Amino acid sequence: MNPRWKSKAKPASLEARFEFEDFSILRRFLDDLADQAERLEHHPNISFGRNHVSVIIYSQAESLQDVDYALADSIDAAFNGVMK
Repeated sequence: MNPRWKSKAKPASLEARFEFEDFSILRRFLDDLADQAERLEHHPNISFGRNHVSVIIYSQAESLQDVDYALADSIDAAFNGVMK
């Protein structure tokens, strides 16, 4: 998992912030992120501004699960895809 992600124990969560040079790239990232969340049926909390997106993945269990890490990995892949 990318070191960008910070994990917390209480509540069990993963957090990351993504920076963008322009809003059109950010918007493509949000679309890809939404597609990944739907695919995994696990939806993170998302906030964004003009040039950044903050994501928090809250585990549905008391500790982080495989699906939480899978979502983080797919979000990283979406980020890498739009930054090419």
